[in-house]
Amino acid sequence: MPTTATDTGQEQPKVSIVVPTCNTGETVLVGLRSFLAQTMPRSEFEIIYVDDGSSDDTVALLEEEIARQGAQQTARVLRTEHSGWPGRPRNIGTDAARGRYIHYVDDDDWLAPEALERTYARARETGADIVIGRMAGHGRQAPRALFEKPMTSCDLRTDTTLLASMTVHKLFRRAFLQAHRLRFPEGKVRLEDHMFTLRAFLLTDRVATVHDYTCYHWVRHHDGKHNVSYSEIEPGPYVASIRKVLAILDAPETRVPAGRHRHRLAARWYGKKALDRISGKRLLDQPAERRAAWVRAVGALAAEMPEKADAALPTRLRIVAALARHGDLALLEELAAFEAGIGHRPRVESARWQDGRLHVRCETSLVRERGRGRGATPLVFSRADPRRLMLRLPPAVAAVPRAAETADFAKAVQRSNVRAQLRNREDGTVLNLPATWRVVEEPVGAGAGGAGGRDRTAAGGAGDGQDRAAAGGAGDGQGRAAAGEAGGGQGRATAGEAGGGQDHAAAGGAGDGQGRAAAGGAGGQGRAAAGEAGGQGRRAGDDGSGDGRRGLVRRLRHRLRRLLGRSTAGTDRQLRTLRYEAEFSVDPATADHGRPLAPGTWDLRFQLGVGGWRTARPLPGQTLRVPDRPGAPHLEEPDIPHRREPAEAAARS
Repeated sequence: MPTTATDTGQEQPKVSIVVPTCNTGETVLVGLRSFLAQTMPRSEFEIIYVDDGSSDDTVALLEEEIARQGAQQTARVLRTEHSGWPGRPRNIGTDAARGRYIHYVDDDDWLAPEALERTYARARETGADIVIGRMAGHGRQAPRALFEKPMTSCDLRTDTTLLASMTVHKLFRRAFLQAHRLRFPEGKVRLEDHMFTLRAFLLTDRVATVHDYTCYHWVRHHDGKHNVSYSEIEPGPYVASIRKVLAILDAPETRVPAGRHRHRLAARWYGKKALDRISGKRLLDQPAERRAAWVRAVGALAAEMPEKADAALPTRLRIVAALARHGDLALLEELAAFEAGIGHRPRVESARWQDGRLHVRCETSLVRERGRGRGATPLVFSRADPRRLMLRLPPAVAAVPRAAETADFAKAVQRSNVRAQLRNREDGTVLNLPATWRVVEEPVGAGAGGAGGRDRTAAGGAGDGQDRAAAGGAGDGQGRAAAGEAGGGQGRATAGEAGGGQDHAAAGGAGDGQGRAAAGGAGGQGRAAAGEAGGQGRRAGDDGSGDGRRGLVRRLRHRLRRLLGRSTAGTDRQLRTLRYEAEFSVDPATADHGRPLAPGTWDLRFQLGVGGWRTARPLPGQTLRVPDRPGAPHLEEPDIPHRREPAEAAARS
């Protein structure tokens, strides 16, 4: 396409970079310097800063740096009265832009040297209206799956891939924005960039990516001072903004027909932006009064959504949706406390080099962190119905029928997101690596472990609610279970099968009524140990001393922990834990989409996503160091862990 002349007689720039600023301070210079260091010649792009009434030295810093670098023909600073939000400055910058394309950048972010050259070339090559350059997150998580392969013409009306990148940090064809009168909402409107980007995505089927080069560096400053739209989020207005985003799906020009795909699109905001606010740590981190406000606001939105929309949510958020409609803050807090510790702990089984590739075998299990250095216990599911894999929820949550029904993770486990990753410590680039994997369901007590509410679990137990479980058991209600299968009601069970009512049972017995039984016996009102029953008496070991009971339990637990490594007798075959086994390989010469890894330190990580829980954890000791010195070895070998001892491996299996 031939270049055209502007009113000033200058050639039309290829790209206009539009940046809103407000009290950014010296951080703003990081972005400016990255723009002026672009491989695209300065004569082919322009930089437009629009300052939203800064009260600090942001404007002076920009003007001094522009003069120092002799960039007055490339960069300019426009000023506007303070609006408090980025929408108006972006609109002013868009109106002032002369480039064929506009690239929006936030004032605390920066571009990699080839970003403009590559995104512009991609736009011209594909005819795209929007080009998304690969992103790296600094203090925040950038989209990754979007850049796993080349994309030339993605369409949000038929595909949900683009939902991974709803921010405005992209290259847009200026004529496309003008033709559809695409503008940012002005004023203090939350999710204003989502409203703009969603409309743009629904108005074109020509969205392309630069998948093999990290173009955009996306930063979160933890002091919260560098973001033009930073302020405490108010639940009511925020949920009102979510409604505005969802309304775009019904607007005449961007309407998406009712049905499954529309629900999948709506789930991006109903689930991740609304329901996620009242779950896990995000709810618990709020003061008590704000928790209630969030639950009211999100609960009102949930009541407006059709229940069919819940099917498009990740499984964990379906449970949250059921409780949001139920409207009980205490239950949501209990579920949030249960969820907050869910994650996984990967282990490397083996790592070896062969023909220039690093081959890694690793495994991980879903666990609940118990906090305060107390370790973790495996997450427990039930297979009472072979077709369903039901998460064992805290009892009060499970008592809500809809919540209990939606806790089926069978399909979510089949669709688990299991990936190896490489993360560059220096520039934040994350590369997903293909992996082969399988999930193994292990009966609770088979050398695995359990998890639940506020339970205490040792050597393979599962407990829910307030229970305490040790050595393979599951406890419900207020019960305590050790080395057995289930403790129900107020009972305490140790090394046995079931404790009911007020009983206390140890080492294989069942107790009824008010009795306590240990080591296989049963007693009405009595307490018995080592297989015998006694009326009101206490019997522990052989000496008849009541004080010996705790010592007996400790000895039984110690013995059972050893026995469980050899036998799965006494386990509940309906209760399962999940273990993921994966294998992958890395060729440093081709790992970045056929290109060598960039110099720097790359950490190997294991990402596990199941039903809406997604966490990437470092693989212990696995670090690749790619030097930048010519002629140096391309790669330093990572630390390779010792293989498990045969006895330990046998015990685990």
